[in-house]
Amino acid sequence: MRICSIALGLVLAGSAMAESKNLSDIYNLAVANDPALRAQIATRDASVALGQQVRRGRGLSASASVSGKGTQNLKSDDVYRTGTLSLTLSLPLYDQGLDAKIESQDAAVREADASLAAYRQTHIISVTDRYFAVLSAEQDLLAARAEVEAFERQLEQASERLIVGIGTRVDVDQARAQLDLSQVGLISAEVALDTARSDLEQFVDTSIPDLLDLGEGFAADLHRSLDDQLEMSVDQHPDVIAEQESYQSALANLDEARAETNPTLALSSTFSISDTSGSNTAATNASARSNVLSVTLSAPIYTNGVAAAKVDVAKANVIRAEANLAKVRREVRASMQKAFRNLEASARTVEARQLAIVSAASRVEATEAAYAVGSGDIVEVLNAKKDLFAAERDFAKARHTHVIRQLQFDQAIGDLSESAIARINRYLIQ
Repeated sequence: MRICSIALGLVLAGSAMAESKNLSDIYNLAVANDPALRAQIATRDASVALGQQVRRGRGLSASASVSGKGTQNLKSDDVYRTGTLSLTLSLPLYDQGLDAKIESQDAAVREADASLAAYRQTHIISVTDRYFAVLSAEQDLLAARAEVEAFERQLEQASERLIVGIGTRVDVDQARAQLDLSQVGLISAEVALDTARSDLEQFVDTSIPDLLDLGEGFAADLHRSLDDQLEMSVDQHPDVIAEQESYQSALANLDEARAETNPTLALSSTFSISDTSGSNTAATNASARSNVLSVTLSAPIYTNGVAAAKVDVAKANVIRAEANLAKVRREVRASMQKAFRNLEASARTVEARQLAIVSAASRVEATEAAYAVGSGDIVEVLNAKKDLFAAERDFAKARHTHVIRQLQFDQAIGDLSESAIARINRYLIQ
């Protein structure tokens, strides 16, 4: 009974492994197993933690110390021990440099959030691109195999026609040459598919099962238009937000550099207890308690030009951050327009590829009919079938490209999310 249960478990496990995966399955595996994404998340988390660390410097801090010492008075031949316990509470009252540093780190946290959002969008594109790269490679392989099978049949037909005297040796040689070339193409297609699968496995860190492809219900249309409020979309793009926060951080760093020449004010209170024992002199053996409340005003007087140099460096960083912001804004605006044009072009390409299949199929029928009655040439038949296989392959690959173009346009707008994965997933079939 136990053996039967184990066998049943192995069968079920094998069936689960053989089950085809859709885009959501692969994407979830990539999110869970991609080390580059984990590193990006860790970078954001480190920035958040550093922001909390800097902000804590504004509040109350406490420190304690314990000390002990032994004293030997050689004149009186007296040896005694003293123990001291102290507790210090400190609170900054006025520190422009600390305020500027907190503001700078807050901007850095927002920049890290925007950078992570942009990376997640890029990650969606990368996973989807490699997913459909595998499917496109499979289409190439299917077309290559279909060509080999068709050319094998044409070679058999040409050989039979030669035997019965209605064909020529040239027809046989041409069919064999086409078959040899198609077999070379088949080898290349197999290598390309292995490479595409390897690239996808790099993301998910596991072997890739069969993948679901697009069904007939997928329409290669323009799923959205370019927003009329282009500048608003530019301002809300994660890349622009990241550069904007980098600019704000640079401004805060400039304020921090300038604040180094300003005074700071701090409040502190130190409570201490000391006890001396073991002395031959009774007056020495005593305990003491004290509480010192102090207000400290500090101001730099002379820095030998160091403070001025820091200000100059901060000013240069502000100029650089401002220039980078302007550059990224232009790049984002241009990428939106380019992505929309590419999306329009891919939609028209899918439509043209679909029409090409109809034309290629008609040509195959015409050439086969002509060859059957002896008025056609076998080369025409072979070329027509080859064109039909290529048309079917190109149509499937054009649809794959259109899916990627849709996501790339969403990314260019700046609002690509996992909902796009779910939208595409609805069109995938077994």
